[in-house]
Amino acid sequence: MFVQFTRILKFAFQSFFRNFWLSVANVTILSLTLIVINFLIVFNLLTMNAIDIVKDKVDVSLYFKQNIAIADIEQVKQKISQSPDIKSVEYISSEQALAIFQDRHKGDVDISKTIEDLKKEDGQIFNSSLKIKAKDIAMYDKILSELKSNQYSNLFDIDENQFRDYTKITERLNNISAKVELVGYIVSLIFIIITLTMVYNSIKIAIYTHRDEIYIMKLVGANTSFIKGPFFIEILMSNIIALLVVMGIVYGLSAIIQPFIDKLFEGYSVNIIAHFNENFVLIFFGQFLVSSIFSVSSSYIAMKKYLK
Repeated sequence: MFVQFTRILKFAFQSFFRNFWLSVANVTILSLTLIVINFLIVFNLLTMNAIDIVKDKVDVSLYFKQNIAIADIEQVKQKISQSPDIKSVEYISSEQALAIFQDRHKGDVDISKTIEDLKKEDGQIFNSSLKIKAKDIAMYDKILSELKSNQYSNLFDIDENQFRDYTKITERLNNISAKVELVGYIVSLIFIIITLTMVYNSIKIAIYTHRDEIYIMKLVGANTSFIKGPFFIEILMSNIIALLVVMGIVYGLSAIIQPFIDKLFEGYSVNIIAHFNENFVLIFFGQFLVSSIFSVSSSYIAMKKYLK
């Protein structure tokens, strides 16, 4: 049994290197297919993180009218916090709002001067507010309706502009993600069809090239598994080499683009290499398994037709 398996391996290696350029073509097509799949994985990772970041920034602000007592504001806050749709409610005093605004525009001399002038005319420049975050972005419309019908609605004004802007951004990201995914799936399907065709034709050519050897093997009593074995091993070799090539490309490109990703998602942890490391078995073994199943199936069909 071991001797037979060793001979099958030997014949597979011989066939692989004997038809070297055909093997290179198979490996190239397989690699391109896997690269497209890994591109989709990276794109989905970046898109999902971008959407999560935008969702994290979505909030609704209630700006209280001037001279509203802190006790009334606290009562409104407690009332809103009781809603099961609310994730958090943050109180921002007029002093805090001013400090945040000054810090954001600390390099602008004109704004600083204007603030000082306003302080002299009116001590309170910004109104106190409540920043409300929902558990899910889909809940904001419901929350806005409840706030407008709230018994304390005469105490505050609702700023919906930022909420609407972030909602539009989220919808656009979802639409772009869906379209790119669709294109990616179509391209992947095209490459899979090309791969199956290439594998089918390479097996056909290999059988034709080894027709005399196969005929002799049958004459001396070689069984079907011994004849088919080298072709299956050769295809698996192509898949293994393609996977190794793709892993090298994926990790190499990830290392190159990671600094740009860090700048793009500044303040958030989005690491492509870490994602591939954490899901290494699922991603790469899964790709090898799927590509091998398709390749071996195509090989089986070709052998069944041409080995007679």
